[in-house]
Amino acid sequence: MRWCHVDDRALICHRAAVARWFVFLAIAIVIAACSTSRSEHPRTSSDPYRDPAWWVCRPDLPSDTCRGDLSTTEITATGAHLVQAHHPAQDSEVDCFYIYPTVDLSLLPGNHVDFSDLSKIRAAAAAQIARLSEVCNVYAPLYRQATIATYFSTKSDQHEFFEVAYSDIAAAFAVYRAQFAKHHRLVIIGHSQGSQMAARLLHEVIEPDPALLARLLVAMPIGFTVDVPDEQTTGGTFRSLAACTKPEQTGCLISYLSIADGDKPNKLTNKVPAHHHAMCVNPATTSTLRESVFPTSGLKGITTPYVAVRDFYTAHCTLDPEGRNYLAIAEVGAAGDQRPHLLDLAKSMGGLGLHRYDLQFTQGDLIELIRAKLRYANVK
Repeated sequence: MRWCHVDDRALICHRAAVARWFVFLAIAIVIAACSTSRSEHPRTSSDPYRDPAWWVCRPDLPSDTCRGDLSTTEITATGAHLVQAHHPAQDSEVDCFYIYPTVDLSLLPGNHVDFSDLSKIRAAAAAQIARLSEVCNVYAPLYRQATIATYFSTKSDQHEFFEVAYSDIAAAFAVYRAQFAKHHRLVIIGHSQGSQMAARLLHEVIEPDPALLARLLVAMPIGFTVDVPDEQTTGGTFRSLAACTKPEQTGCLISYLSIADGDKPNKLTNKVPAHHHAMCVNPATTSTLRESVFPTSGLKGITTPYVAVRDFYTAHCTLDPEGRNYLAIAEVGAAGDQRPHLLDLAKSMGGLGLHRYDLQFTQGDLIELIRAKLRYANVK
């Protein structure tokens, strides 16, 4: 799907995008069931990640996706446009290790191996993590992620191809840790498939290591189910990591799946075992999101790469009867508000819902959450 412009065509664009997604999904399931998958081998050495070419963002590089023009136009309730410059942190005390979502929409199960065109990967990083450079040093490796068709393939195929993807993430993190860590506080953040990889990294590398666990400021596996046994705070996906419940808490989890208020989760994307529930943690300190940020993508009258609205959306965690808890998103709907509808939430129901925008609605809140947790960590 592509970003829609804010005009009458937006509704048409979004309806068409949703329709195309369901057609694509049906085709993917059929092709995945009958196709011969391509095979890669898990990485056994971290050496390739010493090469800058294997990174989308890394602070020691002369330039990268996370340090371009990140200026933003805020549309106010009066309809005014306020241009805000972005000021990246210089050698922040926090490192954000980011894993991007599925961008390879190939209908053949396997791993992404063609890195000749990085435009989709860079677009995902620019939308989701680049502006977090305001509070952290961003490390974002390339990886041989599983294609979208892999999710509809056999269990054995899924195991094989996700092993390859994770081997890249583990190798990249090993190089980050050996060469760049500097004892900074650490944020692990991933979205969708990237969240799946982040969860495994947390489970296999961070949780068993007391030194890394002590450095963990917050973990954000977003858009991928973190399951927790009912009536418990730990267990399920993680042994010891629990949901963040207060601003001063560190070494905790922020996880959620965005759904338009009044919609319900898709069972394909948010399954939980019996007597477990999906973790939902609202990163905002109130029910109103402080700042939602979207790539402009040709929006009329906006010349900056990003457009933002403050206090325009509400978010609250909803208890689903089947345990598939989610973050319900709605517009505030204040009288006289002249801001355009950046997304038609009513047309975002069904399918993957607002999954694509998980890190857009809450972006300003995620930035402030990291900043606040660092303040508390420094006074301990």
